[in-house]
Amino acid sequence: MVRDLKQLLGARLRARRLALNLTQEQVAEAIARTVETVSNLERGRAFPGLDTLEQLGRVLDLPLGSLFEEVGTTAVSSRRAELRARLLALADGLADADLEIAVRQVEALAQGRLRRP
Repeated sequence: MVRDLKQLLGARLRARRLALNLTQEQVAEAIARTVETVSNLERGRAFPGLDTLEQLGRVLDLPLGSLFEEVGTTAVSSRRAELRARLLALADGLADADLEIAVRQVEALAQGRLRRP
C-alpha cells in the first residue's frame, strides 16, 4: 500500500514521465540532477526539495498541486496510484472531443463493473 507521501509522489511522477514518453535520463538532465536522484524520487526513497519539485513540475508540465491531491485519504496500492496518475496524464494530452470519448468509455467500464455480481 502507498502509505506515505514519498511513495505517492513517486508514483505520480513516474506515471507522468511515462505518459510523456520521457526517460529518467531526459528528466534528470532537464532538472540538473542525476538519474539516480530521479529513480529514488520515483521509487519513493527520497523526497524532493521545493526547487526540484518546481523543476519537475515545469519539465513534466504538471501543476504541483496535482501531486498532492487526495493525500491523506485511504491508502491505495502503489500500482493503483500509478495507474490513476497515468490515466490523468494521458487525459491531459487529449483534445476535448477525444477526452469526451474517453470519459464515456470509462463510464461504460464502471457501469459494467457495477452490474456484475
